[in-house]
Amino acid sequence: MKNLNSLMIVLCLLIVLGCKCQSDLFDQAKKETPTPSAASSPTASPTSTPKEDEHSPKPSPSETPGSKSSLNENPRLATGTYTGKCNNVTYNQTGDLLLRIDSVDSAGNVKAYFEASNGLKGKADLEGTVSSAGKLELSGTMNDGQSVAVSSTVAGNTISGGFGLADSKLKTQSGNFTVRRR
Repeated sequence: MKNLNSLMIVLCLLIVLGCKCQSDLFDQAKKETPTPSAASSPTASPTSTPKEDEHSPKPSPSETPGSKSSLNENPRLATGTYTGKCNNVTYNQTGDLLLRIDSVDSAGNVKAYFEASNGLKGKADLEGTVSSAGKLELSGTMNDGQSVAVSSTVAGNTISGGFGLADSKLKTQSGNFTVRRR
């Protein structure tokens, strides 16, 4: 029953965020940033992730140095660490956001890690999808038990979007962010 409640919360958050993503913020990003081609897409770098920890992707035994990694088979979204500013609109608080894209497969399935700090707090492992048009949808559970959903747009090395949080009593929070790949 708890999983069903969490699923319903995440579904509601995605619907709410989907409506908010029609804002000028996303329209402006689409106009200002050209769509990258597969030839000019950023590639993953072994030094682009933070220190080794339990959230870092591990290469499969079949991968050898110099081989194409199965962790980034989608040219629309590069694996790596994206950092920037985050705004919790509900409480009018700002902070920093680290969004680490751990893996993206050719079907657009994404595994990521979300961490807010310096005025905001929370960590979560996220899963979701990225479309060929650059629409990134992620969801998961924060370390404090709140459900989190992220709806964003990928434009080159920048991800901009919104997030929603909901606790077990359906008390919600929302905000927006812009992060850039470092």
